[in-house]
Amino acid sequence: MKASTAPALISALLFPGLGHLALRPRRTVRGMLFLVPAAIAVLYLLRTVLQLASQLADEITSGKLAIDPFVILERVHASGVDNAATNLASAVVFICWIGAAVDVLWLSRKLS
Repeated sequence: MKASTAPALISALLFPGLGHLALRPRRTVRGMLFLVPAAIAVLYLLRTVLQLASQLADEITSGKLAIDPFVILERVHASGVDNAATNLASAVVFICWIGAAVDVLWLSRKLS
């Protein structure tokens, strides 16, 4: 594997911004521009999903919600999880992921 593709694969397959840390010389600050917003967005999405899962589990154990996939899916759609904040967080993760992979590939080819 070429030295220029390893950092791009790290950013593309693991997490955005990590490939910048694998570059020689390191591009830590530039990597953090991708890593920090993506991490905040992922944490927000994870918190939202875990809160909904906890609510659904409580409703199922109390008997308010049937164990039917279609009923649960209706409840998920009715919960309001698909709102502007979650859509923005998803877009931030997507943009950071693609941007970090492209940027680190460009940087690694420029440095070598």
